[in-house]
Amino acid sequence: MSAPSRTVLRELTATKYVANYTDEYQLETARAGCSALPPQPNINHDAIIEGHGEDVELVEDKNYRSLHRIDETPKLVDKKPSKAIIRDEAVKVLRDIQTMPIENLRLKRYDFFSQRWFNTTRESEKALVEHVLLHPNQRPHYFAAQCRMLSAEDISSLILTSLLAEPKETGQNVVRFAIQAKTAMPFQQLFAILEKLEMEIEGFQMTDSFVVATLIRSQSKSTTTRRLRTTNCREYGNLEPGLDSQGRLMASTASITCSIRGKRHVETRIVYNNNSSARDPFRRYRYIELEQTVKCMNRRVQIVEEPVEFHEFEVENDMVSLRNGMVLVDDLISFLETFELDEE
Repeated sequence: MSAPSRTVLRELTATKYVANYTDEYQLETARAGCSALPPQPNINHDAIIEGHGEDVELVEDKNYRSLHRIDETPKLVDKKPSKAIIRDEAVKVLRDIQTMPIENLRLKRYDFFSQRWFNTTRESEKALVEHVLLHPNQRPHYFAAQCRMLSAEDISSLILTSLLAEPKETGQNVVRFAIQAKTAMPFQQLFAILEKLEMEIEGFQMTDSFVVATLIRSQSKSTTTRRLRTTNCREYGNLEPGLDSQGRLMASTASITCSIRGKRHVETRIVYNNNSSARDPFRRYRYIELEQTVKCMNRRVQIVEEPVEFHEFEVENDMVSLRNGMVLVDDLISFLETFELDEE
């Protein structure tokens, strides 16, 4: 006897009662609650997928059987191109700092100064810098990184933020950020920002301001180095464009320490670097370093000792005298005003 067709079995599952045709005098009896359908046969999914090519995949839905009780056809969908996950490294570092226990974090040393960030944005870099500057008790004892997505407009707020840090509980720690703005900022603009902060922020002060420069000149087979220095940062800012246009062998570094009166536990040193590019001698390479040092408020005692020591030794005839062996440092402002680099 052949098995009933699936159509008959389908009708049986939808019928609540079924008549007992063996004895016509007996009443209908209720069917059992189990399904009369035979077990579902195994389907070769690989053969189905191969028949549609390589651009399809089988998707299993956990609600598929309940929604489609009888339909046993596997569900085939087109593959969507997978999107590569781009990870913002600044976000990752900030999340690590915020989630790591403070006891372990204080022992860490995060030095990303010589490494380039990837996939960062202006918002992610600024959030990382502000968090690290404002929380000296919840950061590694040393932290350094590069920022390449910040703009020149962010410099003023970051300098002010660095001076609002709370005191350290014990000891001290240092953070250092190298900021290379997308738009080149001349030193004159940076110094104008600091002067504006000095006028607008009560107690803001600039100390230990100086600029040093190095001029390397090659004559025949010899190379001479000339060192220059000045404390007149404002005038240097006015003369820097001449150095940029002609000083292919000249590099300068300006350093200014900023602090707020009454807050001796925190100070920020701003270093402005203006160097020539090794690949393109007519291009300048500028970046700004923010170095924040935060100390605890414990009482400190500084002892200065000046011991007097005498050393006696013999001098040979061919030895260079000490005075002639010292490197002379000339005035940078006078050099830029009177010396024509084109004549070199």
